[in-house]
Amino acid sequence: AAQPAIQSWHLASLHKVATGRGVSIGIIDSRIDTTHPDLVGQIAGSTDFVAGHPQAERHGTGVAGIIAAKPNNTLGIAGVAPGARVVGLRACWERPLGGLTVCDSLSLAKAMNFALEHNIDVINLSLSGPRDLLLTKLIGLATARGVSVIAAVDGKHPEASFPALLPGVIAVGDERLSARQGPVYIAPGLDVPTTEPEGKWSLVSGSSFAAAHVSGLTALLRQVS
Repeated sequence: AAQPAIQSWHLASLHKVATGRGVSIGIIDSRIDTTHPDLVGQIAGSTDFVAGHPQAERHGTGVAGIIAAKPNNTLGIAGVAPGARVVGLRACWERPLGGLTVCDSLSLAKAMNFALEHNIDVINLSLSGPRDLLLTKLIGLATARGVSVIAAVDGKHPEASFPALLPGVIAVGDERLSARQGPVYIAPGLDVPTTEPEGKWSLVSGSSFAAAHVSGLTALLRQVS
């Protein structure tokens, strides 16, 4: 009952129709804690495109929980698309001592290329940064192939969000952007409970987590389309 999407999206009723089964989701983010009790068995594979930084990280683990956390296991939360085949594609890392999560263009490009080569259906990009020509071309190739690419809007500079505002990308912001103009979907992103490394749960806020909700919902739609 603490999950915003449970009531506003009638998620329990949606799961009677679709859980994302048969749909693959690539989470391009920081490292996911695949041993978390709410994620065990929910992550089909993890590929690392970042040298070093071996620890599981909060951002990727939080995004994965919103998308894929195991339902009906008497603990934690339920993911939006718990039946989807979720793949972690690590292209980002957390700075020391709980610092910001950062990425570089080469790691992101490698992760995007992997997703294309392995026919991923939905690509979640809960990130925003400077424009990059290679990423623009890879994302354009993905959308041209019918891949659903979901990206977070930069809350501080929504009008300049990259890659969210590229043609064909589904741009998502949290409730704080609801009054702004632009082709942006609004999804739950304030005080959202989700998974955290070391078997913990926490509340998170931001467009990154709103985008994760929409990636899960997109998987449900693709299952029944």
